[in-house]
Amino acid sequence: MASLEQYFALLINFTVLVIMARILTPGEIGEAVTGLAIAVVAFSAREFVTSEFLIQRGTVDVETLRTALTLQVAVSVVIAAALVALSDLITRFYAAPDLSFFLSLAAVAGVVEALAQPVIALLRREMGFGVLACIRTAVSLTAALATIILASLGFGPIAFAWGMLAGSLTLAVLSVTCSPFPAAAIFRPGLARWREVLSFGLFKGAALVVERLHETVPQLILGRIASMTSVALYNRSNTLCGIPDRIIMSAFYSMAFPALASRVREGHDIEKTYLGVLAYLSVLYWPGVVLISFLAPSIVGIVLGPQWTEAVPLVRVLALAAVFWLPVIVTGPLLLALGRNRDAFLASLVSRCLAAGILCTASLYGVMAMAWSQFVSLPLQMIIALAFVHRHVRFSLSSLVALIGPVALIALPGHEEGGLLVLLATVLLAGGGWLIGLLATRHPFLTELHVLLNAGRNRARRLRRFLVASGA
Repeated sequence: MASLEQYFALLINFTVLVIMARILTPGEIGEAVTGLAIAVVAFSAREFVTSEFLIQRGTVDVETLRTALTLQVAVSVVIAAALVALSDLITRFYAAPDLSFFLSLAAVAGVVEALAQPVIALLRREMGFGVLACIRTAVSLTAALATIILASLGFGPIAFAWGMLAGSLTLAVLSVTCSPFPAAAIFRPGLARWREVLSFGLFKGAALVVERLHETVPQLILGRIASMTSVALYNRSNTLCGIPDRIIMSAFYSMAFPALASRVREGHDIEKTYLGVLAYLSVLYWPGVVLISFLAPSIVGIVLGPQWTEAVPLVRVLALAAVFWLPVIVTGPLLLALGRNRDAFLASLVSRCLAAGILCTASLYGVMAMAWSQFVSLPLQMIIALAFVHRHVRFSLSSLVALIGPVALIALPGHEEGGLLVLLATVLLAGGGWLIGLLATRHPFLTELHVLLNAGRNRARRLRRFLVASGA
């Protein structure tokens, strides 16, 4: 269900990406990206009172939910007020007149979204991924429709902010409706468990703030020094390179922390679990990003259109650099599941600060320099992540090397002229090479393919019997 939710979200967001790339100019999209980045950084501070402490807690009662909701809303209101107060200053700094109203809408959306966070955490705790899938799909669809319709009516970059607000309202209404506790019981102020919330959120919040600063500050600097078009090119190139991330890793993001926490509580071999996760993710993620690099011209042309051709070299470089990102993904959820919040924070702080410094320095020399700098920042983050995990999960280096999945793609040169036929042909050939790599290395993922094959055969037999019975 977690996968299904993420695939629906990917399809919806991909549709928005394709349509908006043709409605708005790169400069307008760059302005929207800047506004979204500022809002994301601002509201990341509410993770200091994150509702995710509900996932790790032994039992959850009404007082606990009241505390989580009260703190989330209170902190969100403070952040929203600060964002509105600073919006005029930010508008003058970037010389972008639409940013002030954009940030005001984003501030309202952030406060509304806070109403849903305790319920979302509670559903994740109970592994209610089916309900979450329905809620988040409805939210994504509402935000997407609002954004596309308003952009087509000439609202410009502000359409993204209105879409965000529409999605937040939908999330709040559906979450309250699906809450296991009556709304009248939890929507009362309460601070009985505030010490517990702050204790859990101290490192979690600091880690997320560092992560958001690492993701957004280099782009914000680029928007000030270069142009909004450069911001759009870098952001959309990163989005295209993130397609394997969204397809393969998105379900992992949704269930990693609660699932790993459950494994730890039940006393499973966490080393075996960790190495198994890396093995499965590597065999899916690495071939995906390498293929994105090979097919950059085709992908950019089909998805973004002819006005985005400058993104092709960026996509090639960023996709290849993403190979080093894999071990970093698993680090945070694993350390949190082990109760090592401090180490999760330190791992994020050290790696993201160093990476942010590298990216910010590179942004002074343009968007292409930022892309190439990922070949320094991502390997550095990978080494730091493995070092922190090794303090608690004593895997051997030989075991880690043995996990390397087959990146058995055909070594095609990049096509200067791409198209749909080139894309489909290369994907089919790459899939064949990937399967050969699995067989040659006897990768454990073959077990999953056998399960899928057997399930397909069983369904085919049942369908055949049904057709025969219907004909009789």
